[in-house]
Amino acid sequence: MKVWVVKTSEMLAGDNSNGRLMRSGIIAHMLEARGHEVTWWMSTFDHANRRSRCSTDVTMAFGSRGTIRMLHSPGYQASVSFARLWDHIIWGRRFARSIETAPLPDVIFCAYPTIEAALICARFGQRRRVPVIMDLRDMWPDLFAELAPEALRPLAWALLAPWRARAAEALRKATALFAITEEFLQWGLTLAGRDRAELDGAFAQAYPLANLEPAGGAAVSDARQFWERHEISQNSAFNVVLIGSITARRVEMDAVLAAARALQHDAPPVRFVIAGDGDDLELYRHRGRDCHNVVFPGWLRLAQIRELLARAHLGLVPYRNTPDYRMSVPTKAAEYFAAGLPVATSLRGTLPRLLRERGCGEQFDAADPDTLVTLVRRLRDDPAKWRELSANAQHTFRSQFVAENVYARLIERLEAIATGANPLLAGSLAAQRSAELNTLT
Repeated sequence: MKVWVVKTSEMLAGDNSNGRLMRSGIIAHMLEARGHEVTWWMSTFDHANRRSRCSTDVTMAFGSRGTIRMLHSPGYQASVSFARLWDHIIWGRRFARSIETAPLPDVIFCAYPTIEAALICARFGQRRRVPVIMDLRDMWPDLFAELAPEALRPLAWALLAPWRARAAEALRKATALFAITEEFLQWGLTLAGRDRAELDGAFAQAYPLANLEPAGGAAVSDARQFWERHEISQNSAFNVVLIGSITARRVEMDAVLAAARALQHDAPPVRFVIAGDGDDLELYRHRGRDCHNVVFPGWLRLAQIRELLARAHLGLVPYRNTPDYRMSVPTKAAEYFAAGLPVATSLRGTLPRLLRERGCGEQFDAADPDTLVTLVRRLRDDPAKWRELSANAQHTFRSQFVAENVYARLIERLEAIATGANPLLAGSLAAQRSAELNTLT
């Protein structure tokens, strides 16, 4: 079948030679491997590295039969900014024009957000009678209101009303809603104003087994030397790691630094490795300058991440308790599980419930950094308990978060929707198409 994968801002395998595909990229490659013809619609702007890949539209080969359609957009530097909104508007206009002359797909798999892309796909699918699946990953535009100062939230909600109406239209007109958790799916259904149907489903943010395969000899050697220069080894200290975007509005970094400061004279020693880039990396490097047990190595290659996780003892998910995170199991948690790392999180909601049920991590209170201090000391001083949590983390990954399994189920649902192979799915799709035709006439 012909599949459009619509995701504007994910990394490609060749970006920075990192090879770390995310959800849409993994699914696109798996679709291609199953013999489907994939067209991946995306932007020339590389969101992760804040750079433009090229200055004009580009079409390039994808696999043996597919294509990547990069449409030029102006880009931005700050994640929350008018420049980003303008980038999405410009990309959406170019996308809407481009799809009118493109070969018609059998199904459209559209990541949500962005709202612009979702609405364009929904309207196109309705008009051209192509099934459209929205894959819900973030709570746009509700998230922006939640991030506003409390006193300004009523104003933010009012200003966001037009975007919320557009988002509701996009989700309402979709053939089916997929989501990263059941809670996210329910949010989308509520916004769409409908009950759950047979076509809808939740598919976790998963982590590929391929990322666990040993890297090449030179890459491994370089990664080991990198961490030796930073004096990070598994036996010299209890290593607590955070790998991700260092952004104040999303991460409880002050709580992490406060815990590190309280632990810096402990014996046996505790080291904190805060890896990644982000809008506020330099801010926190400055705030942590008095913590001799904190390392900020910056952005990491895949081999360096693998080597770090092999030397780590605890993985941090210290995200702020915004509604989207409370309803998520972030990809970062799945990555830690894959490495056999217990997880410590400041989140409430879905992730800590999973940690309790599976016995693969613990919760702390970001408002009280001493709770993280106590948690770290307890696991450091009780190797048997740590080994139990580590084994449970690996089992949790194998049973719930292997990308090759989770996304295979997602693709099977896509195939059923596109072909009507399942009578139940075919009946649901036929009913929706009939309703769409009635709307058009």
